[in-house]
Amino acid sequence: MNETVKLLLSLSLSGSILALLIFAIKPFIKNKVSKSIQYYLWMVVILRLIIPFSFEDSFMNNVFYSDKISLKTTTEGAVQPLKDTGEYTINSSREPSVHENSGNVVDNSESYNIKWFWNILNNYILYIWLSGVIIAIAINLIGYIKFLKYLKQGNIPATDGENGMVATLLNGRKRVCLVRNRFVATPMLIGILRPSIIIPNIDFNEKQLKNILLHEMSHLRRYDITIKWITMISTSIHWFNPLMYFIKKEINNACELACDEFVIKNFNSEEKQAYGDTLISVVAEQKYPNGVLQATMCEEKKSLKERLVSIMNHNKKSISIIILSVVLLGVVTFGALYLGAGVGTSKDTPPNIYISAEYMKTKVARIGTYSWSYRGRHVNADSDHTVNFEYRLDNVVSVTGKEQLIIDTQRLKKDKKYDFTIEDISVYKEKELIEFETSEPTFTNGSVCIQAPSEQGEYIYTMILNFKDRGTVSYGFVVRVDMLTYNLEEISKYKTPYIGDASKVGYIAGLMPVPQKYFKQHYTSMETKDKPYKLTIYYELLPDIKYEGEWPIVTPNSIFETNCRTNALVAFAMIDNLDVVTFAFRDSQSHGRLDESKYNTTFTFPRAAFEEKYGDLTVLGNDLDLLQDVLAGKKDNIKDSKLDISAEERRRMDLYVAVMKSVFSHGNGGNEFIAVDLKTLKGLSDNSKKEILKALTTISQNVYSFEKVKNDSTKFEVSEDGSLVRAIDGTLLSIGVEEYSENKAIIRGVSWFGNLGAVIPTYEATFKDGVWKLKVIEMMEV
Repeated sequence: MNETVKLLLSLSLSGSILALLIFAIKPFIKNKVSKSIQYYLWMVVILRLIIPFSFEDSFMNNVFYSDKISLKTTTEGAVQPLKDTGEYTINSSREPSVHENSGNVVDNSESYNIKWFWNILNNYILYIWLSGVIIAIAINLIGYIKFLKYLKQGNIPATDGENGMVATLLNGRKRVCLVRNRFVATPMLIGILRPSIIIPNIDFNEKQLKNILLHEMSHLRRYDITIKWITMISTSIHWFNPLMYFIKKEINNACELACDEFVIKNFNSEEKQAYGDTLISVVAEQKYPNGVLQATMCEEKKSLKERLVSIMNHNKKSISIIILSVVLLGVVTFGALYLGAGVGTSKDTPPNIYISAEYMKTKVARIGTYSWSYRGRHVNADSDHTVNFEYRLDNVVSVTGKEQLIIDTQRLKKDKKYDFTIEDISVYKEKELIEFETSEPTFTNGSVCIQAPSEQGEYIYTMILNFKDRGTVSYGFVVRVDMLTYNLEEISKYKTPYIGDASKVGYIAGLMPVPQKYFKQHYTSMETKDKPYKLTIYYELLPDIKYEGEWPIVTPNSIFETNCRTNALVAFAMIDNLDVVTFAFRDSQSHGRLDESKYNTTFTFPRAAFEEKYGDLTVLGNDLDLLQDVLAGKKDNIKDSKLDISAEERRRMDLYVAVMKSVFSHGNGGNEFIAVDLKTLKGLSDNSKKEILKALTTISQNVYSFEKVKNDSTKFEVSEDGSLVRAIDGTLLSIGVEEYSENKAIIRGVSWFGNLGAVIPTYEATFKDGVWKLKVIEMMEV
């Protein structure tokens, strides 16, 4: 469930429980506890509904987040090296039935319909809620604005005598405008910044006018209009909760009773009678519409009797009642704090640590093995060594040689600051422990500074931090020195056959990392009239930066040139008919105008030079794993059998991989391993099938041919007659092709898991812009 939705539901549930408690005790306190205390009780409810404050041990945190607390995990538990698999919804509560022949299964079950409904609701519930909030607030605001315009047409200035009475009663403490209006039936206070008291344009005697003004000024002193606005916003936020409308009505009623009590607290019996008579004389015939956020003196006849009885029975409360009232208010306030909100817990698991450097986005380290204590709980989690982890872009820091890295437990100010010491820092290159000259780590304001290596390359940092009495935690992150980090998956979305596709080419240029972090990419130009087709990407110095190095750059094989060369390879892989790419730099800002003469450092690369080394570069553009290996220096000469796979066969491979990844995300199978029935992958060579197994390692570390592991008792349970019973924490994938052409296909994916339950979606696949786009046209479950 979305975290925002969890918080919203927890606030609504917490406020509702509190409100029901007050409704339950109301008959017992109605005529005993002061009206002001009863009003304050409802203020506590409103604050509980809108303030997302909560102690970590609150009731709502336990309700909404108790499933996230694990007292002990092991190597078979939750803390394992993860690959970039995305997010999958796991629903292990369903007990699927088993069918041997999925082709004969037609699932019209109610369970599928319910699951489909909840999946749709979960995807759109936040937007549905937000739409409701906008509509509710809009209705109130439109009603309020219309009512103000309506009042403005009937406003008449008050007399000097009436204004004088206002000034006397206020004693100069507040400024408020008094007007008469022929359209209103009962006095009211309206407005927050510029409050106005509006009275009907009828004759009132002096006592009536004084009582009217005392009532409305009481609303003013008690900030009741502000409370009405807060109540309206709270009701709009929780529009889906039917109890809110009863709460809103009760608050309005309690507001008037408390206001009456405030006015008459020093009145004698005769003055109380006169005040009650004034209420009767100004009672309105009907309610005002939604959005009229005003404090009226007497709007509903239904509540008039209760108010009159309360006025005539009012007397000073005894000490015991006063103490009871204070205790009751304290109990309700404590209840609001105890109920809390679903804000989540973080202290019973280790904190994240964040890595930053100058002009670089903050990254987060991966957590490995740890031992952690919190409020009597002790959590042990074992994992593989962090050097063996698969790291995502969010765990990779790109810096220059010997640059300072800052390690902290805070990314935002609201994050908790933890004190820690360093037990060990180890640095690995190509998984081999290395040593290099570096300064000692330094601590400043709870952060630690460490120095990156000087030599170019990719390094894995592993750290063991000691959080004093909390425990010790191992972390891992990647530091790339004088190397670029690419989000190839995002860049490949704009892959294009044509340099003339300006929009996609512009995106590709903008998504490639800048060759040197003190610069930014600003302009691109394309020459598409005649061959060779050329692309020039322009970089300029960041604002408020003075470049101190050599300029213009003429040193061979500089970091600038090396990084531009890798950018050129990406550009050629993503733009099929690009012949020449140039990277141009200036050591100043352009101020919104491209002046090519200012770009006096340039690096130009022809496509032919890369093709001589790598062969067909479009193959690299279609195989992001291979391209990533080349960029990381893991592959140099790639003219091997892999590139002998035809474009048609590779297109079919891409389709099978896309379908199997998609069907896996639809199911609820484990990813401890994935077995693929290679016999179902029609039209592929053995080499292609091996490449498919490798491509699926993005969703599981362990991917096998089904034929090789079907008799492995750690992965599959088999009955006495030799048939499969269940997959143990893994998933079996297969493919069924119904129709296939160069650019379109109807294809079925099958994902078997657990007690051999399965999801079997059928896709309509379309090949466009170098990728297969899938649309589910039928879904079956077994």
